[in-house]
Amino acid sequence: MMNVLLIGGTGVLSTAVTTEALKRGINITMINRGNNRGRIPQETNLIVSDKSNTAYIRKQLEGKTFDAVIDFLCFNENELESSFNLYSKFTKQYFFISSAGVYNNSIPGPCKEDHPKVQPLWPYSINKWKCEQSLVKLSKESDTHYTIIRPMITYDNTRIPYGIAPFYGYHWTLVERILHNKPIITWNNGENRCNMMRVEDFATALVGLIGNANAFDEVFNICGDETPSFKEVLDIVGGLVHRQVATINIDSQFYAKEYPGRAGEILGGRAITTIIDNSKLKQVVPDFKQRISIGEGIEMTLDAYKANNYFKGIDWEFEATTDKTIYKWCKLNHIDMNDFNVSFINYFGSATLKNRLDYYMMIHGDSFLIKKWKDFELWLRQTAYKHLKKKGVK
Repeated sequence: MMNVLLIGGTGVLSTAVTTEALKRGINITMINRGNNRGRIPQETNLIVSDKSNTAYIRKQLEGKTFDAVIDFLCFNENELESSFNLYSKFTKQYFFISSAGVYNNSIPGPCKEDHPKVQPLWPYSINKWKCEQSLVKLSKESDTHYTIIRPMITYDNTRIPYGIAPFYGYHWTLVERILHNKPIITWNNGENRCNMMRVEDFATALVGLIGNANAFDEVFNICGDETPSFKEVLDIVGGLVHRQVATINIDSQFYAKEYPGRAGEILGGRAITTIIDNSKLKQVVPDFKQRISIGEGIEMTLDAYKANNYFKGIDWEFEATTDKTIYKWCKLNHIDMNDFNVSFINYFGSATLKNRLDYYMMIHGDSFLIKKWKDFELWLRQTAYKHLKKKGVK
């Protein structure tokens, strides 16, 4: 029986990998903070710890060896180096979850593993590429082999694979917009394409690389064969809920400016067609194939939301940002707002007063009164902090 150590284990990808590995009789040890124990199978050997508590983790792993270590929680060079330096002592194969975002997608694909790197627009992609480079160097100086994984868009029961969407668990927000005839933002008329796959298929591929000597010191694209456009994704969702999807096409540069927290994702990722080649993976894991189609996969996601009380509900920040962007775009381009349903809607009838205030504050955030109110709020918080500090309250 193989033994595998997972760092993380309750995220979108790691949950699927854990499930698939256990199905194949692989013994799983997991390092996890334990905040989502309901997502951790009982068969798993759980070490409850924050990933930064390296002294404690090292003590718990004394005398143990693993066929592979898979760290799902590395997003920058410091995290990668710390992780590899710790776990390489306990394994001969170290997996790093990178991203197909490392490719320079301004150069047309299909992107094989040696495609030029990196489009310097998305910090996430830039950092993942730096991690890859650091890992290759560290591996050469040790006895541990690396295996680098580059997923494209993956999705599970919490995610609809649309380009710019709410946080995981809140994706029913998109469906509510569709049901209430509120427009969904597209860019380039929704024509950009990319590979999309359910996490169950991703897990089949990754687990097939564990202990596989042909995967040592290699990089693999793990992605599906289907490359739907984002418009096709919306059409699938609309068909499943029996609604015509209202859309508004907005320039990607404008959208990025209005959504600065996701500007890199928009400009360096979703606004560019990116087709990934998975032929290398199929050579090393010959039984891999995409088993769940995009239509079947999205239907599984919607069914899961219905069966789980729509999970976390509505992402009001995403809702407000979307409506604000539409409002400003229409005003700038003299588009009649009466053509679009852009207003606060109390989905499920459960919106709190705070939800309403946050929404309106964001929608009207450029107004003089709102700016003054925000300045007052900031002053109030700073004054309260200074007062508490004087009293010695931490």
